[in-house]
Parts: sequence; structure tokens; C-alpha cells
Amino acid sequence: MRFLSRLGIFVSLFLTLSFAQQQGGTAVIALIQEPGLLNSFFGSQSAVDLAGALTQEPLFIADATGTYQPLLAEEIPTVENDGISEDYLTVTYKLREGLVWSDGTPFTADDIVFTFEVYKNPESTPAGAAVVAAYEAVESVTKIDERTVEVKMNGVNPGYLELWQAVLPAHMFDSSAVTDQHPQARIPLGTGPFIITEWLEGDSITFERNPNYREEGKPYLDSVVVRIIPEKEVAISSLLTGDVDTVFFITAGDLQSLSEAQENGQGVTVILQDTKSWVEWLWLNNADPNDASQPHPVLGDPAIREAMDLAIDRQSIVDEILGGFGSLTGSFIYSGFAAVDKPATTFDPEAAKAVLENAGWIAGQDGIREKDGVRASLRFTTIAGDQVRELYQQLIQQNLKDVGLEIIIDNQPANLIFAGWGDDGLYVRGQYDIMMSRAGYAIDPASWASEFSTAQIPSDDNQAGSNAVRYANAEFDTLVADAAVIADPEERKALYARAVERFAQDRPALPLYSSAWGWVWRDTLQGVDTNWWNGMWPSVANWYIEQ
Repeated sequence: MRFLSRLGIFVSLFLTLSFAQQQGGTAVIALIQEPGLLNSFFGSQSAVDLAGALTQEPLFIADATGTYQPLLAEEIPTVENDGISEDYLTVTYKLREGLVWSDGTPFTADDIVFTFEVYKNPESTPAGAAVVAAYEAVESVTKIDERTVEVKMNGVNPGYLELWQAVLPAHMFDSSAVTDQHPQARIPLGTGPFIITEWLEGDSITFERNPNYREEGKPYLDSVVVRIIPEKEVAISSLLTGDVDTVFFITAGDLQSLSEAQENGQGVTVILQDTKSWVEWLWLNNADPNDASQPHPVLGDPAIREAMDLAIDRQSIVDEILGGFGSLTGSFIYSGFAAVDKPATTFDPEAAKAVLENAGWIAGQDGIREKDGVRASLRFTTIAGDQVRELYQQLIQQNLKDVGLEIIIDNQPANLIFAGWGDDGLYVRGQYDIMMSRAGYAIDPASWASEFSTAQIPSDDNQAGSNAVRYANAEFDTLVADAAVIADPEERKALYARAVERFAQDRPALPLYSSAWGWVWRDTLQGVDTNWWNGMWPSVANWYIEQ
């Protein structure tokens, strides 16, 4: 008995010490693209997802297979548990018991109702990118009790688990008319493991432990500091020297050197995703930057877009610049259940020249083509400071020059490119010719596809519109609208496949490559789990620094 007593004391002491070793400390994350705001309800920039993982939590979260699991919700609504009506037009959402906001205020059904009211208010500016298709299918949201809401749909809504990926605290607002200029849009209150305590623009964002977090004893870390490091190479170097613990959004161009660092014992862990990931796109402005009611003077000609598609040597980007960490795709919908396996356009500069000649774009003395007095000259913009991107940007510039198109590189900071309408964001305002960024990685393509519907073209009257390429095609609109309200997945896939073909024919944007995707962190950062659709970030409450 004395031995068992001593053993119990030893085990208790071991568990206490192990728990103590997990507690405390600060993790440092390097962030290349500083966002203009941090509330994922109002911002669609990828860096906002990081802040969302730290501070905001959804009702449901997808695991690595794309299967949704309940988070703030108590369970997944189904027909079997009476969470979904037999006609699929009523869904009942039930919240976990005992949820509170980080300020201690109870998280209730009122917050769910209020969030929908904000979305529907025409004076609000939600980020349509993440939620538009799913929310547009909602007719009404009614509070049943403090933990239950009943949602009436105006048709079958396959995206019902994508609703309320970000919830707004009703007690922090005076009205449901909320724009991206509201203080809560910039620094949100949430239920996540951390709260935002300081934002030094251009330097760092500090997150401290949420004292009211729903999991007792978590998060383990005292704080997380997101350090703004605009130069990707500096961020990677800081990781290898141990000045930061991880880097947000590792891309294909980084993976070769980081994998070698892991093999050479430089104290980092690299995990690669084995399926297609984010696609790098060239967004082609279909409208005149000086008059959005008119077609773009150069890109408005389908022949220009077709020639660009033929003239870009995508395989050289993957092989020569990305070290083979990437693959090619020609599909607008390339991930999730409805992914379409469409090959990339074949590199054929001679065919590109023929297309331009036949369309009346004639080369001048300097080799740059003109038509009706318009010079084929275009500005090419991406996020400043990403040297890998700048390399293949230059390759594309040369490819297009070879067929007679003048490309002027004009890179800008991320917060200027992706700012909202009210802050004169270059992308949403259409103040660009060619823009390059990654997008489209989605479990269900409904919201992603609807971003390019005519109704989503941004304007003074539609400041939250997501269709910044200003693409308008009635057939495409009908296909994606119909696919969003059909229950049968095979029928939906068939419609989305047709939408992919329509998009590929019109070329409002050109896919470059599907990035090999991965995550990297210092070996001293423990508790990291990548078994989520968005990788390591949802596991942040379990992180700790190895003592």
C-alpha cells in the first residue's frame, strides 16, 4: 500500500510538472501581408483567417477531409436528429451550453440572429467571399430559446454548415447597419483562445490569453505575437534562426529550402499537404479602370485574354522557380467535392501571336501591338515584398512581351490592394489591369463560384461585392445559382463542371498553378495539429513552447 501511495504521488507530480511545462510563454508568428482589418466577417484577405483562428470561432469547422465537425454548435443538424426538416427548408442550430464572449458576456442565439441581420442589411459591408451563397439562401432566422435558432431557407441550401463562420457579438453594436469602418470590423471580440490587445501597424499584433475561453486550462500560451515582416525571405530567415516560431502561409516557392532545412537538422518541422491546394490566379480587369461601365480598352478584347492564356509558360514557373513544388490546373473549381480535373492551357506562343494578328492587334516598331490606336500595355500588380512571386511575375512579363504585350510591373502593399471600398482598395475599386493572388480553395464551391456572378460586381451601391474582375455572363450566373440550391451532389457537380467550362472560355481570370501547400514551425513549438482543412491554425489553443 505504501508503494502504491508513493506511485500515486509520483504520477500526480509527473502530471503536474508536465502540465506546468505546457503553460505560459509566447509564440511568434511571422506575417508577410498585414491586413487592413481582422474580423473575418468583413475581410476576405488570407491573413484575416489567421486572426480569425486566434480570436473568432465558427459554429462548425472542417477537418482535413473536408468533413464538418461541431465547434460552437452542439451537434451537426441532420434529418435523423430533427435538425433538418424533411423538405430540407428548415434547419435548427443548437449552441453548446455555457458559451461566453471573451468579455464574459453570454454567447446566445441573439448573436446568431443579429449576425444574419447585419448580413441582410443593405447598409452593411460583409465580406461576400466567404458566405454569400449560403446566406443568400436564408429566408429568416428565429430565436427559439437562448441556445437555439430556427433557420428557414428559401430553397435547398447545401452550404448550411458554412453559415456563421464568424459570429458578431450583438451587445457591441447599436444597429445592424455595420460597415468595415466599425471598430469591431478592425479588432473583433470573439470566443476564441486569444484576444487582441495591441496592434502596432507595420510592426506587430499582440494576442493574449482569453480568460473566458470555453476549454478550462487553455490556451496553454500566455500570448501570441504576430510580427509583420513584409519581406518573405526575411521571415523565412527569422524562422531558421529561431526569432519566430512559424510563418503564416508557406507557399510552393518556400518549400524546397525549408524541406532541406528540416533534412539538415535546422530545428524545423515541415508538413506537406498531399492534395491540390490554393491556385495562383491572374485576375484580369474586364472593366475600364477609369469608367467601370465600359469594357477594359485592352483586356476587354477576348483575343487578348486568349493570347495571354496561350503565351504563359506555366510549367517553367513550377520547375524553374518553385523547385517542382506545384502542379498545373485549368479548372476554376479545383478542390472539394465538385473538383473538376481540367488540364491547363498548353503553352503555345505561336498560337498566341496568331490569335492577336487575326483580331487586328498589329505589332509596332518596338514590338508592342496596337489596335485602333490602343497600345497593348498593361499594369501587373501583386503583393510587394514576395521575391518568389516577383520572379515568376518577371517570367510572365517576358512571356507576354514575346507575343507583343507590354507588361509594366506595379507591385503594392497588401493592405492597399485588399482594402475595402471605403478605404479605396485597389482590387475592389477596379484600379488595376492584372492582379495576382491565390484563391478558390473551398470545400463546397457555392460561395466561391458565386463571387463571380454579375450581382457581385462592386459599386457604390454594392460596396461588399466580390466580383472585382467585373465578369458578367448570364449563363455562368444561372449555372452557379442553380447548383447552390440543389441537394443531389451529382447534379450539382454536373452544373459546376459546365460553369468551369464557361469560365475557361471567357477567361475573366487565368489559373497559373496549384501550389504545393504546407506548414512549418520550430521544433520547440509543440501541440501543433495539421488535421484541419486550414492546417495548423485551428489547433492554436493546444500550442505550447517546449521548456
